[in-house]
Amino acid sequence: MKRIMQWVLAAILISGASVFTSCSSDNDDNPVINPDEPQQQLADYTIIYYGHGGGNLDLYLLKNIGQFFQSDTESRKNVSICVQYKFSTLKGIEEVYERYKGRIDPNNPEQVEWLESIKTLYPYAGKTTRFVVGRDADTDEAGEAVITSNFIGPDNADITRADSLTNFINWAAKTCPARKYILIVSDHGGGYQPNDELPSANAAARQTRGVIYDDGNSHHFTAKTFAQAISQASVRPSVVYCDACLMNTVEYHFELAPLTDYLVLSTFLVPGDGGNYKELVEALSASPDNLEQALTHFAKSSVSVWDQNPNYIYSDMSIYRTAGIEAFGAALKTFTDRLVDAYQNGGDEVRAKIDEVTANAYRINKTQPEFDLMNYLTSLYFALPDEIFGDAYITLADKAYNDYIVQQQNSKWIVENGHNVSLSVLLGCQGHYIIKGTDDEGGEKLYLFDADGKVYQPLDDEDFGARKELGLWGSTLDATYGQLRFDQITGWSRWLKLNQQEPNLKCFVEPYTTIWSGPKGRK
Repeated sequence: MKRIMQWVLAAILISGASVFTSCSSDNDDNPVINPDEPQQQLADYTIIYYGHGGGNLDLYLLKNIGQFFQSDTESRKNVSICVQYKFSTLKGIEEVYERYKGRIDPNNPEQVEWLESIKTLYPYAGKTTRFVVGRDADTDEAGEAVITSNFIGPDNADITRADSLTNFINWAAKTCPARKYILIVSDHGGGYQPNDELPSANAAARQTRGVIYDDGNSHHFTAKTFAQAISQASVRPSVVYCDACLMNTVEYHFELAPLTDYLVLSTFLVPGDGGNYKELVEALSASPDNLEQALTHFAKSSVSVWDQNPNYIYSDMSIYRTAGIEAFGAALKTFTDRLVDAYQNGGDEVRAKIDEVTANAYRINKTQPEFDLMNYLTSLYFALPDEIFGDAYITLADKAYNDYIVQQQNSKWIVENGHNVSLSVLLGCQGHYIIKGTDDEGGEKLYLFDADGKVYQPLDDEDFGARKELGLWGSTLDATYGQLRFDQITGWSRWLKLNQQEPNLKCFVEPYTTIWSGPKGRK
């Protein structure tokens, strides 16, 4: 692997194929447009890319940004690309260097060169840059100096503030106006957990995150703040794509769906390679009036790249048409109503079958309390007599979900091994949920977040009645999960509180083998 700063900022930028420039020369968030001057023709699309290295992803994300420049120049006449990127802090970058210094083979030039490339990031640590990918590579100014001339704001700016993302979206829309906009957020992701919705000094809570983890400020977007940032922007994105791990959760769906026409998300960990942005730009340009076709091509091409690495056996990308989410939510509510009623009134045999399904639910990541939603609901349907769910399941699975999802692109391994993968949902027992974190010595520990606002450590994994209280996590389930659109529409928290069976704590999903070449995924 070539040194990243030379490769991305020199080989790519200085070459005749790519440059930094602006659609408009005004870098203000509110550029003044002179009505007497001829205005540029609207592009079909403007991609609005908001990224951060998150401590260990700079090498990968800079490579991703390079893919924008590698796209066909004719395509970039139809598709504008605005980028705002924050480099990881110096501490974060140095920690990555030290972490992998002892793992490489000093006699392997490729591995040594990869390691040393990390040091080329040091001068940019903590800085935020904002720029537009050039449309005319033959005449635009090029060079690594351009990226340093486009740094904005103070060092180590908090990019997880809602107004930070809102301001960038507004700047991009005014700098490169288009018929449609595509928002990409790229960094670490951790899906939805209630304790992500509030600041907490609790050690277990710090093990979790939503999306865009700012390593210099120890903050992240939550489902609410991320949605707030988009809702307050001057334009409505046609697509929201989270190039981050574990973001294909039903809780995020219902927060984001009213704000966009399409969601693009991954259930499992996203490989460090991320989305194939060269293909995205060219697909959008080739099919400007068929967005679903372009997104489907993007998903297929991205997962195809991930399939080339045998370590990425659990990888996926899904596309959802948000116009279908209201019907999907209504069907989920009906199913949840019948599940709650069956558990309360169906008798011991029915309750035992439900418990058996819950005890074997498909956990999508070993550290997270998130489980495959459609797999769980389908298993419940087939485990119980037809009259319990009946038409409620048929409406949900055969109609509402199929109308909602556009494309489920799974890795070759997932397909060949017959896994049914969908979006994830929080599962717990009597209002609590369990995450796997680490103790002070780095060992694995379970932490139980209770609905009453307390957090515990189970003393015995086999006996959750024996617990050590660690303190408060600062809220209750009603004040966090209960405020989600998903819960308000479906009433899922009724099942979280009623269910008496601990869901499956085991997870066989191990996406990566141990190899030398740096961080493997975006979690």
